[in-house]
Amino acid sequence: MNKIRVTTLNRSYEMLIKRGISDKITSVLSESFNKINKIFFITNNKIFDIHGEKIIKKIERCYDVRMLVLRDGEEYKSSTTLTNIYEFFIKNQAHRDDIVIAFGGGVIGDTAGFAASTFNRGLILVQYPTTIISQVDSSIGGKVAINFKGIKNIVGCFYQPHLIICDPDLLNTLEEKEIINGLGEIIKYGLVFDHKIIEAVNKIINENPGSEERLKNMIKDKRFDEVIFRCSKIKSGIVEKDEFDNGIRNYLNFGHTIGHAIEKVIGFKNISHGQAVSLGILCAIDLSISLGFIEDSFKKELLELYGALKLPVKIYSKNVDDIFEAIRFDKKITEGKTKFIVLKKLNEAVIFNDIDETIIKNSIIKNIE
Repeated sequence: MNKIRVTTLNRSYEMLIKRGISDKITSVLSESFNKINKIFFITNNKIFDIHGEKIIKKIERCYDVRMLVLRDGEEYKSSTTLTNIYEFFIKNQAHRDDIVIAFGGGVIGDTAGFAASTFNRGLILVQYPTTIISQVDSSIGGKVAINFKGIKNIVGCFYQPHLIICDPDLLNTLEEKEIINGLGEIIKYGLVFDHKIIEAVNKIINENPGSEERLKNMIKDKRFDEVIFRCSKIKSGIVEKDEFDNGIRNYLNFGHTIGHAIEKVIGFKNISHGQAVSLGILCAIDLSISLGFIEDSFKKELLELYGALKLPVKIYSKNVDDIFEAIRFDKKITEGKTKFIVLKKLNEAVIFNDIDETIIKNSIIKNIE
C-alpha cells in the first residue's frame, strides 16, 4: 500500500492508495478513527449501481450507515443539491463527530465535502474517489465547492478531509469517455511538474497500439498505480506548502483558466471538465508559444500524445468573445487581472497576470474547429 501523509495548518491526514482496499473498508475505517457513531454515505446513482451497494453492505455490517444517492452530473453540483444534503443531515441528526463519506468523482467530492464543511461548522470528512480526476487531483487538498449561476466552483471553501481512500480497481469499470476525462489532469501534472508521468503513460499506451481497449487496458495495468501515486504525491506536497492557493498551488490551474471558460460557454452537459481542461491546456501552450517561451514543435509532440489518448484537440464553438468574457468570472482574478499559468519550458511554469487581450483570443482561435 502507498501512504501519503498530508500535513496542513488545519489538519494532518493520510491518503491510502491500494488496489482492492475497498474489500477491507471496515478495517480501514476502524484503524483510522477511534470512535465511529453514524456514517453518512453520499454518492450518485451511477456509481451506486456499479460499486456503492456492495461497499455499503460491507460498512453496514459494523456501523450505523445513512445513505443519500444523488443524481449524476455536473449540473447537480448546485445549491439545490446542497440543500438536499443539509435536509438529509437534519433528518438523520448529524453531529460533528459523525463521518461523511463522499463516494464518487469530483462532483460528489466537492458537493458533499462542502456540505460537510459547513453543516454544524464541520463534520468528519472521508474522500473516497472513484474517477481518475478525483483520485489524482480533486479529492486532495481541501477545495470543496458548488457551481452557482453557471459559474464553476464560485461558492466554496477550504476544508481538508480527515482521510482519503483510493482504490484504483474502482477505475476498471469506467466508460472510455470517463477515462479520457481524467487523462487531461494527468497530462497537466506531466507538463508542469514531472515529465516522467507522461513517459510512464506513453510507455503503457504504446504497448497497446491500435487496440480499441487500449485506454481501459492502461488503467488496469498496475503501472498506472504509480502514475496515480506520482500525481497525488505532487498535489499533496503543493498543498502542504500552499494550502490556501496563494502561491505555487496556482500552478495546478494550468489549462484551467481557459478550460473553465470553455466549460461555461459550451455547457456542463455538453463537455466534461477533463475535456475542457485538455483544450485549456492547448490554449495555454499557445500562450506560451506566443510569449516566446517554447517552440511550435512542443505542441506538435503534445498533439501526438493527445491522439494516442483520444483527448479532444478542437473547441467546437465559434463564440471566441463569449469564452473570453467567461474568463472574467474566473476565481483566479487578482486586482482585476486574470492569472494565466504558462510554460517557460517543460516542468517550469510561470504565472502571468497581464496578457494582452489579442494574444489570449488568438490562443483560443488557434484551437477552434
